[in-house]
Amino acid sequence: MKNKYHLCHIMAFLSFFYCFTASVFAQGTAPAPQDLLFLQDFSTLDAASATYPAGFQGWTASTAPGSTFNTAAAVVADKPLVASSTAATTSGNFHNYNGKIGFLNTGSLDLTLGFAFKTLGKSGITVEYDAMVIRNPYNGTSNTRINEFVLQYRVGTADAFITLYPTVYSSGATGQTSGTIGQNIQKIKVVLPIECDNKDVVQIRWISRQVSGGGSRPSFAIDDISVINDVTAPVNAVGYPKISSILSDGFDFSTKLDEPGKTYFVLLPSGSATPSGAQIKAGTNATNAPALQSGILEIKDAAIESVKTITGLSLGTDYVLYSISEDATGNTQTESNLLNITTSSVLVPSLSTTKAALDFNFVEQNFSSTAINYQIEALNLTGAVTLTTSGNFTISKNQSTGFQTALVFASQDFNNNTTPTVYVRFTPTTTGLFSGKITHESTGASTKTVSLSGTGINPYFQNFNDVNVLTNSGWTEYSVAGGKSKWVSTTTRFNSSPAAVQMNGYSETGASKDWLISPNLRLDTFDKFPLLSFYSRKFFAGTPLKLMVSVDYDGKSTPETATWTVLEGDFPSTTGTFKQSQYINLEAYKTNHTYVAWVYETSTSGGTDSAEWTVDDVKISNEASFLASNPNFNFGEVAPNTASTSQSFVFMAGGYSDITVTAPADYQLSVDNSNFQSSVAVSAADGVAGKIIYARFFPSSKALSISGRLTAVGTGLNQEIGSLSGSSLPKTETFDIVTYNVEFFGSNVIGATGTEFGPTDDALQIENVAKVMNTLNADVYALQEISDDAALETLIQKISVNGKTFAKVISPAWSYSFNAPTPDFPAQKLVVLYNTQTSSVKKSRVLFSKLFDDIRAGNATLPNYPGGNSASFYSSGRLPQIVEIETNIGGVKKDIKIINIHARANSGSDIARYNMRKYDAELLKDSLDVNYPEANLILLGDYNDDVDESVIAGNPSSYQKMVEDTARYNPLTLEISKAGAFSYLSSGGFLDHIIISNELMAEYVPNSTTVYDPRLDVANYVNTTSDHGPVIARFQLKTNTTLSTNDLISTTKSTVVTYPNPASESFTIVINSGNTKDLKLTIYDIQGRSVGVPIELKGFNSDNTTRIDVAHLPVGIYIYTLSNGTKVVFKDKLVKK
Repeated sequence: MKNKYHLCHIMAFLSFFYCFTASVFAQGTAPAPQDLLFLQDFSTLDAASATYPAGFQGWTASTAPGSTFNTAAAVVADKPLVASSTAATTSGNFHNYNGKIGFLNTGSLDLTLGFAFKTLGKSGITVEYDAMVIRNPYNGTSNTRINEFVLQYRVGTADAFITLYPTVYSSGATGQTSGTIGQNIQKIKVVLPIECDNKDVVQIRWISRQVSGGGSRPSFAIDDISVINDVTAPVNAVGYPKISSILSDGFDFSTKLDEPGKTYFVLLPSGSATPSGAQIKAGTNATNAPALQSGILEIKDAAIESVKTITGLSLGTDYVLYSISEDATGNTQTESNLLNITTSSVLVPSLSTTKAALDFNFVEQNFSSTAINYQIEALNLTGAVTLTTSGNFTISKNQSTGFQTALVFASQDFNNNTTPTVYVRFTPTTTGLFSGKITHESTGASTKTVSLSGTGINPYFQNFNDVNVLTNSGWTEYSVAGGKSKWVSTTTRFNSSPAAVQMNGYSETGASKDWLISPNLRLDTFDKFPLLSFYSRKFFAGTPLKLMVSVDYDGKSTPETATWTVLEGDFPSTTGTFKQSQYINLEAYKTNHTYVAWVYETSTSGGTDSAEWTVDDVKISNEASFLASNPNFNFGEVAPNTASTSQSFVFMAGGYSDITVTAPADYQLSVDNSNFQSSVAVSAADGVAGKIIYARFFPSSKALSISGRLTAVGTGLNQEIGSLSGSSLPKTETFDIVTYNVEFFGSNVIGATGTEFGPTDDALQIENVAKVMNTLNADVYALQEISDDAALETLIQKISVNGKTFAKVISPAWSYSFNAPTPDFPAQKLVVLYNTQTSSVKKSRVLFSKLFDDIRAGNATLPNYPGGNSASFYSSGRLPQIVEIETNIGGVKKDIKIINIHARANSGSDIARYNMRKYDAELLKDSLDVNYPEANLILLGDYNDDVDESVIAGNPSSYQKMVEDTARYNPLTLEISKAGAFSYLSSGGFLDHIIISNELMAEYVPNSTTVYDPRLDVANYVNTTSDHGPVIARFQLKTNTTLSTNDLISTTKSTVVTYPNPASESFTIVINSGNTKDLKLTIYDIQGRSVGVPIELKGFNSDNTTRIDVAHLPVGIYIYTLSNGTKVVFKDKLVKK
């Protein structure tokens, strides 16, 4: 590892500056609350102004926008207003768009525009504004991003914001990249919840989220804002209230308002004194006596009139009707409305129906609903009654036959007060809302109508993208235990954008049992296999979800009254990731009234019993064949020619006749867990019903990894399924080392934001980390972020099992370790744990400690250090830890220097932190090149960057110089990074790496570097244990070999020389010795594989010179050995250029 030292860096040891301090974020300023009534059209805001109008403040909500609306209580910082912006402005900022204020996010900036006001003594707070897009780079090709813009509120200045989803506004797909004209302007009006009434301060803010697509982002803006308290009573629509359809015994009273509310009425004899508004509401006359008739009409939709039919009145009599209306906030009209009515003095033909509207709810498309009926009442008829309907509705006089679009009832059908029955059926031809009506007509009578409505659904496919899916699609939620939490729509987590359904019983009071139930499924119409698939996601620890099916549920009552059968749902075992469950065969439940349900049940709320479950993208398909099995087994370590413990899976398939399942080499199968062979037969019937198959690992030779897939062969089927893997290379024969960031291990420190650092259950974190380590069964662990020494001691006890005894080396240097501990930020120590049975520590120290002390004392500086502050070096003191160990694996001893690194972290796309980390890493390389040119080095830890390319987009890796120096280093994690591996489980980045020096290349076990994903074995791992996964590498250590004076050289002046080295076409080896023994020269690549045919070197006296051709070798690092028989007597490095 010899190398010339780069004078542009100091040859010394450096310190590591961590990205967080006690003050994690700067806080935004709360704007002064404004008085109501508030109006702002920005007409007085000059286009060149960079000052926010009173009450407004731009904030940075977070360092990166997401697919959900950020609602966090804390904002990161204030953000200034940029003057004179247009749609051509591309900077991420708040913009003065000449009469409008808006903002444009970037990939590292999530902005939100806040406004504050006070509502003391006021209620019914209404916010109205124009929402618009100014810049929209959408072009359908390179820029396809669609974002949404929404209004949020909170009372006070400390709580999380609450999203007002009715105000969601979409950017759309109309491009605009110049000017300041608002595009797609929509006026949005919303009444704030009652909790905003009579408060010292209410804050609202506008914020956006990413919905779909990619490329450049659109900017949003607002204008014409009003915030008022609603003190205005509703206004009657033109022509309302009114009287119609006057008969000899009654009439129709109709009302219509300009907003939702209520209309109260009283009917009194003509000439009665005018009652007050309160008396009308109470249903009395002016003397507080009960009115002849009274009532309330609910106006839920201002666009629809409300009608009340009043009957039971006297022939030819005068009446007066008084009414008064109020809105949803209680604002009442000051004057009542008066309507005079005189009933007919002659008998007038009249029609009435027992129902004014029929709702068929949810009906499967292309199927007819069950018939709903009503009766017709008629008086004084002079002719027949004709009924007509329209759309997807039909009518009949019979419950089951004769449905058509028109019916006629003779007048005689109504004799003796007979009320004929009408049956109505709904047949949707597609999905969506349907409406219609039935008109009833007869000579001389007022026409009567019955309103019809229904929803056509496809019960066999549901993506849950409609936030009202549990009320408008036939899918229902039913809460049996616990009324506080239930299945709800969520736009926070989903498999397919923008929504799914979710249940979390954590905040419930006591137990939960909540059902998510499908619409009625007519599976008897399926002529093939009805196969169910869906996606689900688990988060937090808690009980599993259950998938159930019923053929006797009525679709209306509590599901507890029906018989339900549990199905295998194949739910995810890891947390935080959606998994598709598929090929769930419903063949045994083919009826015309089948239901499936997802059941969430816990015995208590909170704690570890209340997981969060999300379900999305449910589909039931009609398939001629299926293959449902996909077993993935890791059998661990098994010695050659011995059998592992078996693992079983259920093999399910249909439509392929009898099937043969064959195991890959070194694996065996059985149907009885006794007789194992290379393949098993599964009959067609067993395949449909499900057949248990046992698999085991029976390696025939020693190898690091032996893997393969099962093969299923049947009629029309030849498919590989699943994955079987195992190792027959014993851990006792290799030296295994792991890097593992254990995220504030054992910390109980509460930060400035009020949140504890790292997982909160320390005992569970210790237990889980120990479980991970015992699974890995390594010799040495390089740990980062140890925050509590007592927790570390407990961990050591838990991993000192099965003949292993672990000891520790704790680095005394971490970020700001030279200062007294702070109460709101824990230490993040570097620790090396080693098994004393296989390793011993010779010495340890902190790299760059002297240099860092000199820097702090003002006696040294780092030339051109990014940012100019040398004290920021290695996160202000989190210096690399070097531990020199002597291994003893099977009697083979080897000195290895372990360098434990926790590099500077990132902060979004901040290039300054990247530059500091890059400087730190390059100085470390220069120092190692000079001070440890021929040492066995393993550099491992949390690099906080990838070795392929930087996680800071558009930049090379911080460790590029080390990665490119292939003559001295081998980044073991480079290839698996390129293949898509990742160790930062919270976001999918690869931050934890292992690099070795060339001295260990020949002893590295090829392909042994892997990221172990503990989420497969530890519930809710990311939240309970660590945001990182461990990375392991294995080595088969060999005795250090040198030229043997006994076996090869007979004089003290014996030498072995190779030149040129590096070589391009060939190199010459010169052996100067008086020994006459034959030798064999073998060349190996850095993976330890022999390259080409060994070359025989015959016995010699004095000089033996041989030219070796290497033109055929790829460029790289090689090791060549000289051996006498089976004994290697000399080895050295060869570089092919």
